[in-house]
Amino acid sequence: MAVCTKCGGEMKGDAKFCKSCGSGAGVGMHDQKKARVLTGEKKNPKASIIIGAAIALVVTGWMVYSNTSRARSMDRPMKAQASREGNKGMPYTALNAEKGEVKVPLSALQGGMASYFVYHANGTDIKFFVLRASDGTVRVALDSCTSCYHAKLGYRQDGETMVCNNCGMGFKSTDVGHITGGCSPIPLTNSQDGKALVVKAKDLEEGAKYF
Repeated sequence: MAVCTKCGGEMKGDAKFCKSCGSGAGVGMHDQKKARVLTGEKKNPKASIIIGAAIALVVTGWMVYSNTSRARSMDRPMKAQASREGNKGMPYTALNAEKGEVKVPLSALQGGMASYFVYHANGTDIKFFVLRASDGTVRVALDSCTSCYHAKLGYRQDGETMVCNNCGMGFKSTDVGHITGGCSPIPLTNSQDGKALVVKAKDLEEGAKYF
């Protein structure tokens, strides 16, 4: 409600004359309306800032989520085509144990290509591969996994990826030996003596159940 500047009576906001004394709204009424308008104008910038900040927060959150999801998707195992023939035609180099150790000459490693070997123990051919990953480190794993070992199809190399021939699941070379379980190649503990890669014979023999 506005107040008449002459008699002090209450007037409606849009009234032009006072019902009590009949006088016009006058300058005081005009000033009151102007004050209300200016007050409203002062409030609007604050509301705009709050809305803008909320929108920026939502956009930032979406970008963080999108980048995180993309990074996670890149880290996941890749799916390729299965090969029912597996590694039947793969040439495995036979190795023997000496003093409980099976040695792979470092000279046998061919760049980033996986080299395949077989160690015979207790009537079982235990197959494994050695791979120099894209980061320069050497990875060693059984040519089998805990999920698909019954198929006895092993892994094939496809560029920087080792692919399970049974289900087509692929793992980057840098993941071999780090990711365990499921369809990932079963890692083998190993060491180097300067000339050869050394794997304990007992570790290979423990993996015989996967062949």
